[in-house]
Amino acid sequence: MSAPKETVVSVRLLSVAKATDQPFDYLCPPTLTPSRGQVVRVPFGKGNRDRFGVITDVRREVPQRTLKTLREIFPAEIGLNEELFALCRHLQEQIFCSFGEAARAILPSPVYKKNPRRIRVARLAPDTGPEAAHDIRGKNRALYEKVLTHLQLSEETPVSVLSETYGVTPAGLSLLEKKGMVICEFRDEARDPFEGISLSENSGQALSPEQEAAFAALKEQFDRGGACASLLYGVTGSGKTSVMLAMCDYVLSKGRRVLFLVPEIALTGQSATLLAGRYGTRVAIIHSALSDGERRDTYVAIRRGEKDVILGTRSAVFAPADNIGLIIIDEEQDQSYKSDTQLKYHARDVARFRCVKNDAMLLLASATPDVESYYKAKSGVFSLVRLDSRFGGAQLPEVKIVDLRGDLRRTPGVLLGRVLRQEIAWNLERKEQTILLMNRRGYRQFLSCLKCGDVIRCPNCSVTLTVHSGARRRLSCHYCGYTIPYPAVCPACGDEHLLSHGAGIQQLEEELNAVFPDARVLRMDSDTLTGKKTHEDILGLFRNREADILIGTQMVAKGHNFPQVTLVGVVMADTALYLSDYRAGEHTFSLLTQVIGRAGRADKPGRAVIQTLNPYHNVFSLAAAQDYEAFYENEISVRRAFLFPPFCRVGVLTLSDEDEARLLIRSREVTERLKAYLAGDFADVKLVIYGPFEAPIYKMKNVYRKRLIFKYKNDKRTRALFDRILTETADPADGRGRVSLDTNPALI
Repeated sequence: MSAPKETVVSVRLLSVAKATDQPFDYLCPPTLTPSRGQVVRVPFGKGNRDRFGVITDVRREVPQRTLKTLREIFPAEIGLNEELFALCRHLQEQIFCSFGEAARAILPSPVYKKNPRRIRVARLAPDTGPEAAHDIRGKNRALYEKVLTHLQLSEETPVSVLSETYGVTPAGLSLLEKKGMVICEFRDEARDPFEGISLSENSGQALSPEQEAAFAALKEQFDRGGACASLLYGVTGSGKTSVMLAMCDYVLSKGRRVLFLVPEIALTGQSATLLAGRYGTRVAIIHSALSDGERRDTYVAIRRGEKDVILGTRSAVFAPADNIGLIIIDEEQDQSYKSDTQLKYHARDVARFRCVKNDAMLLLASATPDVESYYKAKSGVFSLVRLDSRFGGAQLPEVKIVDLRGDLRRTPGVLLGRVLRQEIAWNLERKEQTILLMNRRGYRQFLSCLKCGDVIRCPNCSVTLTVHSGARRRLSCHYCGYTIPYPAVCPACGDEHLLSHGAGIQQLEEELNAVFPDARVLRMDSDTLTGKKTHEDILGLFRNREADILIGTQMVAKGHNFPQVTLVGVVMADTALYLSDYRAGEHTFSLLTQVIGRAGRADKPGRAVIQTLNPYHNVFSLAAAQDYEAFYENEISVRRAFLFPPFCRVGVLTLSDEDEARLLIRSREVTERLKAYLAGDFADVKLVIYGPFEAPIYKMKNVYRKRLIFKYKNDKRTRALFDRILTETADPADGRGRVSLDTNPALI
């Protein structure tokens, strides 16, 4: 007699090394009903420890060997649908991650580890009224009558509300329940990520003729059906948001869903107010500052189809929505859309895949598009829709490029030059608001000893410690978080003569307060953002005119609309211009153009001051003129000449190890193996190799890093070569090193 068939499931673990990234078979108990895509809890390894995974296959068969039994299956609403399954496979192929790494981006651990919030509610029993309380003896009869009257009017009320409002005790409610007057039960209650965000009704404003033409072009493209992509390019203040909202309205009216991505958490509050004021409870929000419970509830609500508009930062591109009709990526040029953590994806690439699977439209929007995106639009891969003038007849700001060297000769170390001080004073006198950009945290950049010349460095990273002022005067590492009190003497020689160098945003705040003691100054950088709502708190104060000057890092430069801002100052425009990255000029141009565009967005004319040590650099003059076309033509010719994207792809293979000597051996071995493959099995692959080099920050968190940089063509053969190199370059067995490949690095 043959053995009976049993239900066998194949499971991909959510946390597993690439070398063991494969399906594992388990028996499913007869009491459980598995299906592909569900999350499960299984025993794994010699110790049978709990691990989480996703079912990839279900079948009935006679097991050929002894199998372990899975322990738990999570509800169907927590898992992957077929589109998200395909996305995991796509990411495996394109960015060389494991299936589990891709699945964890879609299924963050709170989704399956966090329980729903349950509250106890009470409602009136059928055929019961307040008069029923007359049958209860004792001094609390009047209290019970009030409770029953409340329940008669409100139907269902949380027990905690009844207790706070009327003082009824759990014993009192239990008495009402025993007498059949009240029914108490538990139910799930979704946590509200919009709590504390003001949601005003927003019916939108009429589109201008230029906006109407842009909307008509996008609508026509959407109506053709199938997957498509469009770049909405418009100068700052041209009203791109109004056009995007009009497209949201149209797509929602067709019964489709919308993903709306913004680059910074700082922009989600403003966008949430806008979208929730327009679409109400149909909006979900996703970003890293949500609590675990909010992340879980948001995921479930989207999966159930209760939310039509999903707003968030780059991780929102993984939202478990089906029937997507439109994915909007606002400020699409922003580096924040590129993840450089374990899963090295770009939100734009993931969005393109999802649009193909859903026959949806990808709408990229920017005043300074990514050069690669604009090249695709000019080449016809994307459609190009333009907004060439500011909404409502507002004019672009008048821009002054100021040579700061003269001010530094007169007053060494000064941050506010004479011209910028005069402009700020004029704004304060007229009670108009000012934004100042300084893209550098801290007070000073490093501290050195005048006697021995030693610079105080981080013991864990190959960087200097940044000086921070304030109540806790300290030195901090911005990479590992290492912090020490400000030293009284040099740690190397004991001399007390220490000198700080460079400048940071805290010094700018101090200088502003000294020069303009009556001005109300707000600072917005990662050191002042300590809670989930802090972004909205700071921006709300400024928007409500409770501050005169807002200073900040790049998070104040884009997407914000402050009608009373008439002056923008860029304190140190050269900060990112000379980084060792082929996109340094693009990033500087984009940042300057965006922040200049914050001024003069209403009926008052705007001004901007760019302080620089190199006033004749063409990036500054083009940004001042808001001339993206001229910048693009210059940039694309340079990239064509030197073979940089979009004319090739760039990849970075990073080897890291806590053992520096072993790292040197591993990097040499990988380089030799790669060259051998190019001379043999993969001779047909066109690959240009640079390195191995030390990473720009060679030691980080006590881990040393070396890199190989590639220029390549993204085809199957090249991906096969990369996959073989990664497979054969296994992480060291002691867990003290790893290898990773970033196929679209944010910085080189």
